[in-house]
Amino acid sequence: MPSFHVIRSVERSFLILQIMNKKPVSTVTMLSEESGYAPATVVRILETLSQLGYVAQIDRRVGYVLTEKCMELSAGYHGVPVFVLEAAKLLEELTNQLLWPVALATLDDLYMVVRTSTIPQSPLSHTHSTVQKRLDLLTRAHGRCYLAYCSDIERTHLLNKLVDATFTQMSVEELSQWLDPILEKVRRLGYAERDHAIDPQTTTLAVPVMKGSNVIATIGLTFFRGVATDRLEIAEKLHLVAEKIAKL
Repeated sequence: MPSFHVIRSVERSFLILQIMNKKPVSTVTMLSEESGYAPATVVRILETLSQLGYVAQIDRRVGYVLTEKCMELSAGYHGVPVFVLEAAKLLEELTNQLLWPVALATLDDLYMVVRTSTIPQSPLSHTHSTVQKRLDLLTRAHGRCYLAYCSDIERTHLLNKLVDATFTQMSVEELSQWLDPILEKVRRLGYAERDHAIDPQTTTLAVPVMKGSNVIATIGLTFFRGVATDRLEIAEKLHLVAEKIAKL
């Protein structure tokens, strides 16, 4: 446990930066709604970040944007595995071929976290950014894919942790019974698909990146539901890329 109380003003400032990082332009109203902070608090944070050079106001009606100075916040970070950087090139090649955005995610505690994405390169992207987005294991394509292909021991461990962390009101036994047919379908088809209730407009197909019998990552492609798309063909192309990533 830390020996001091969290500095709330710092916490609030970083939350505002995180929200702004997901959108090309942000308004005070939008930031207030997503953060839960009063508009006056948001304005004070934005004015402080503007004075420090991390935020710029386009005009009063359009809103605020992040500046290049924000890049300095990641300049000293060297924690991204080399294989993620190399994988990004392979994902970009697939997006150039299929046009849809592709993402790679790895497990972090009880979430799959997007480590790299081709959203900036895709002309069909449906959102501004998903990098560092945390995806739950039970309803997201990446999460279901991981659970389907990890070992029985690891899956049982994860399900127990999900129940203990109240991600679900089901018991471990009930959760297993609900999840088993979903994961069996994933293994039968060769890909996982996101729960349809999450977004009625888009869906994601995900396949595992395997090192021997271990899942080291998942890669998924997102597309609009209304587009006539051969899911098995997409999965086949994803598997080919996953095999290349596994050899990095």
